Amino acid sequence: MKRPILGILIMLISLHLLPFPVQADTSKESRLTDYLDKYLKQEKIPGASIAIVSKDETVYAYNWGVTGEDEQPVTSQTPFSLGSISKSFTGLAIAKMESEGKLSLNDYVSDFLPDLQLGGAESQITIRHLLTHTSGISSYDGLKVADLGIGEQFELKDIAQSLNDVSPTHNPGMAHQYSAANYLILGAIIEEITDQTYGDYMLQHIFAPLQMTHSAADEAMAIHTGYRTGYQSWFGFPVKSKHPYDNSGAPYSTITSSAEDMTKFILLLSGKNNDAFEDSILNRYKEKLYERNSADYYGYGLRHTKLDSGQDIVWHSGSTPDAHAELFYIPEENWGAVILTNKNHFLEERSLPLLKQGIIDIMLGNEPENIPSYFPTTQLILCLILVGVFLWTILLFIKRKKFKKKKMIFLLGFLSSAIGATLIPILSISAQSPWHSISAFAPDIAFLAVSVAVLLVLNGLLCFLKATNSHSNQKRQE
Repeated sequence: MKRPILGILIMLISLHLLPFPVQADTSKESRLTDYLDKYLKQEKIPGASIAIVSKDETVYAYNWGVTGEDEQPVTSQTPFSLGSISKSFTGLAIAKMESEGKLSLNDYVSDFLPDLQLGGAESQITIRHLLTHTSGISSYDGLKVADLGIGEQFELKDIAQSLNDVSPTHNPGMAHQYSAANYLILGAIIEEITDQTYGDYMLQHIFAPLQMTHSAADEAMAIHTGYRTGYQSWFGFPVKSKHPYDNSGAPYSTITSSAEDMTKFILLLSGKNNDAFEDSILNRYKEKLYERNSADYYGYGLRHTKLDSGQDIVWHSGSTPDAHAELFYIPEENWGAVILTNKNHFLEERSLPLLKQGIIDIMLGNEPENIPSYFPTTQLILCLILVGVFLWTILLFIKRKKFKKKKMIFLLGFLSSAIGATLIPILSISAQSPWHSISAFAPDIAFLAVSVAVLLVLNGLLCFLKATNSHSNQKRQE
């Protein structure tokens, strides 16, 4: 009788203890799903794919909504544009080539691209400077060559030569200025050394070894792997993007990949996917090359900072006109995650880092903060201005014969025309972005601003016309 009783007791104890770890995992997964559901609905994001890797395996995968264009359901294999996370892959390629002795961080740009002229600094700017954004090339000058929608497959050195009229704003190594131009030049150097296109090199030497089968660094391969454009945000609402894929942007922005593929990249960061890359490459790749301050470093296309808890975090974010992504890995906890979304707007970009922090909080057992919903304040202000200028223009047209003060009308016309003619340049300068970047990352603001500018100029012309007619009528009466 003792054995059956002992067996029953063991079974009851097992049944009593077993649910607790399972229930804890289920609770965490449920909290993550509820949090993501709420965020994606609130932000009106059409499609997203999230994956969490912990202790060398994927412990959570979440897919939401549809792609752009053909609106296919999002899966873990759906490619999204990575934005500036592309720099992390360019950095990995540089670390690999450095380990193979094909280049050195102390090599100069002029050693590889003799036709590239950077105000004489090309013989002073090194590979290290390009990697760490300390070349002296400003963020604004970098944006001049970014997101141009170049569909043709040009050699990257030809695109880089559009920087020939750029002079560095600081001496190389003196200041960190985040600039797409740095990684465009790195891409051109990779092509020069390997005698391959950047896309072919990345496919053969980075993606294939990591078994990233849904990743690409050129438009043709991206489409082949299932990539579809995303959505631009108009007043917070998604509108299918017509912004073309930019082949010249792959080294710094337009690499595409899936959440499933990116889990393999996170494993690489953890040191567990080293069948593809030797330890010497990985150790080099994870180095902190430039100290911005005591808790903020930049390396081979990777940021190294600290969480509020003091733990180190390796990460990078990325955005394109129709996508936004976050990637991070916490070495001490040995886990990381990737967040891929297919809608973007410059004024909405602050929400995804908050989502990243929310995921970290939930995974660490803390309560995440609520993410504030986006409200299109800037666009509504521009709308009110647009309506006001429109109504004033109509009033001028209807009552053009009743206005008597010629000097006042002429002054109004001058001010209206001057504001209208300078509005776009002023917005570009204040945003520190070329107008094509504003149009790509904030299309609704760009449309409203152009509309206001056109109406202001039209208003000024009507005022000039009224003042001229008033002057003519006065002369006739004399």
